[in-house]
Amino acid sequence: MADLTSKLTQRISKTQGQSPQRKFPRATGLVLLVAAIALLGAFPLLPFVNNYLIDVGFIVGIYALLGLSLNIVLGEVGLFDLGHMAFCAIGAYTTGILFHQLHLPIVILLPISAIVAGGFAYLVTSPVIHLRGDYLCIVTIGIGEIVRLVLQNNPGGLTNGPNGIGNIGNPDFGLFSIQSPTQFYYYIWIVIGLVIIGLINLQKSRVGRAWNYIREDEIAAKANGIDVRAFKLLAFVLGAAIAGIAGNIYASKYMFIEPNNFSFMESALLFCIVLLGGLGSIPGSLLGAAVIVIFPEIFRQFASYRLLFFGAALIVMMIFRPGGLWPRRREGLGFAGLGIRKLPRDENALLAEAPVPPRPGTVPLKTYRLPPVTVAMSEGLILETKAITLKFGGLVAVSNFDMSVVTGKITSLIGPNGAGKTTLFNVITGIYRPNKGKVVFQGRDITKLKPHTIIGAGIARTFQNIRLFPSLTCIENVMSGPHCHAKEGTWPAVFRTPAQAREERKIVELASYRLNQVGLWAFRNELAKNLPYGKQRLLELARALATSPSLLILDEPSSGLNDKETEDLMAMLQVFLGEGFTMLLIEHDMNVVMGISDWVTVMDMGSKIAEGPPREIYNNPLVIEAYLGKEED
Repeated sequence: MADLTSKLTQRISKTQGQSPQRKFPRATGLVLLVAAIALLGAFPLLPFVNNYLIDVGFIVGIYALLGLSLNIVLGEVGLFDLGHMAFCAIGAYTTGILFHQLHLPIVILLPISAIVAGGFAYLVTSPVIHLRGDYLCIVTIGIGEIVRLVLQNNPGGLTNGPNGIGNIGNPDFGLFSIQSPTQFYYYIWIVIGLVIIGLINLQKSRVGRAWNYIREDEIAAKANGIDVRAFKLLAFVLGAAIAGIAGNIYASKYMFIEPNNFSFMESALLFCIVLLGGLGSIPGSLLGAAVIVIFPEIFRQFASYRLLFFGAALIVMMIFRPGGLWPRRREGLGFAGLGIRKLPRDENALLAEAPVPPRPGTVPLKTYRLPPVTVAMSEGLILETKAITLKFGGLVAVSNFDMSVVTGKITSLIGPNGAGKTTLFNVITGIYRPNKGKVVFQGRDITKLKPHTIIGAGIARTFQNIRLFPSLTCIENVMSGPHCHAKEGTWPAVFRTPAQAREERKIVELASYRLNQVGLWAFRNELAKNLPYGKQRLLELARALATSPSLLILDEPSSGLNDKETEDLMAMLQVFLGEGFTMLLIEHDMNVVMGISDWVTVMDMGSKIAEGPPREIYNNPLVIEAYLGKEED
C-alpha cells in the first residue's frame, strides 16, 4: 500500500506541477511566453528595424493567422484542405467589393468578411463533407481553383478580372486610423492574440475534443454521441471565417487585390505551415509561419535556389522531426481539476470522494429529435428487434431476427464466428440500416436514427475490435462519454462562460469516476495507445459507462483477457448490474456466458436457433450442432 501511495503521489505531483522538477519547466514556459510577447511588442521599436522588416513581421502575422485557420481543419479534425486560400480570397474580395459598392468602413467589413467566408465554406463543403482523405483533398483543390478562376472572369463586373481591385481603404476606428507599417503590424498581431485565446478555449472544451475524436476514429466518435458531420462543418466554417478576417486585413493593408494573390501555391504553403509547425499546435502554427516567410527572405540573394533549399529543408524536417517543430502535447489532469484538495490514502478512496454519477437512464437528454413513444412493448423489456433483415448484396447477414432484452438483466448473444452477431449490434446502434424490420428501444422506433442520436437516447456500446482514440489520453477518451448529454456549444466554449465551465467540470468528474471505477485512474494521463490490451478493454468500457446509458452493449468484452482479468471483468459486470445497468453482450467464453447471463439467445447463419436460460442453452442439441457440427451418417 505504501508503494502504491508513493507512486500515485509522484504521478499526481507531476500532473499538478507540485514537484520541484515540474515547477521549473512551467516557470520556464511562462518566461518564454512573456519574452515572446515582449519581443513582438518591442520589435518595431528596435533601432535596427526598418519598414521593410516591419512589413516582413506583418506578412508573418498574415500567414500565422491563415495557418491557425487551417490548423482547425487539418490539425484538429484531420481533414485535408488544399484550397484554403479560397476562403481568404472570399474575405478579401468581400472587403474590396463592398467598400466600393456600398462604401462601408473597413472595420465594419471585418466581421462581414468573416461571415461571408464562413457561409461560403458551409455552402461548398456541405455536399462533400462525407468524403475522406485524398478524395476530400482533391475536391478542396478544385474549390480553390474555381474561386480563383471565377474572380479572374469578373462575374457581373464586380471583381475587375485579372486587373484586380484597387484603392481599398484602411481601417478607421474613429479616434485613429491604421495606415503605417507599424500600425498594421500591431493590428495583425492583436487580432492573432484574440484568435489564439478563443482557439485555446476551444481546444480545452468538448468542441475541441470532438474534433480530435473525429480525427482519431470517426466510427468511435459517432458511437460516443458526436455528430461527425456537424463538427466537420463547424471546423470548415470557423477556419474559413478566420481566413476571411486575414483576407480583410491583407486587402486593407495593401489596398489592392488580384486573383493570383490566392493561388494553389499559397494554399500549399499554408499546408506546409501546419505540417511544419505541428498538427494541432497553436505555437507550432506561429513558428511554421515564421519559418515559411523568413527563410526565403534570408536566402533572397540565392533566389534561383530558394525552392530547392526550401524543399530540402521540408524533407529533412519530415524525416527527423515528423511531429513538427513544436508538436502539440496532450494536457494532463491532476486532482486540482477535480476539486480534490489532498491525496487519499489509496487509489480506491477516490471512489468515495468523487461525485456519485447519475443513475443509468436519468441524464436529461440533449435536444435530439427522438421519435415519440408509440410502440407497444411487453412489460419489463427495454429493447426489441423485430424481423431484422440485413443484406450485403447477395449475402444475407441477418435474417428475420427477433430478440428481446429484459430491463435490469444480462442478456447474452452467442453463436459461431460469422453468425452475424456484430452485424446485429451495428444495426441496433445505427451504424447499419436494415433492409427490413425495426429496432424498438423503450417504446421508440430507433431503426432510422443516426448513431450519435441513438447513444443520446440511452444505448452505449463497445467494439469487438477495440476502437479507442489512440493519440489522446485515457481521461480524454472517457470524457467523450458525457459529450452526448452536454448542451453548451461553440460560442460559450470560445468565451468560456460560467455555464460552460460548470458543464466541463461535470464532464471531468463523471469521466474520472468511471475511469477510477475500472481501475485506470493511475493511467489517466497516459496515451490510450500505450496501455496493454487488457487495460484498453477496460478503458473502452469506462468510456461507454460515462455516457450513463440505460442499455450497455458489449461486443466480446473478455476477448484477449487472461483468466484473472476475465474473473475481474465478471465481478465488475455484476457491480454494474447492481447500479441499474441493463446489459446485452456478445461473448465466446462460455464460462462468462454461463456465469453471469440471465438469458441467452443463440444465432447461426444470421438466424435465431435457440433462446432461454443459460443451462438450457448449454444442453441444447441445435446449439451444440452449430458450434461442433453434425456427425455424418
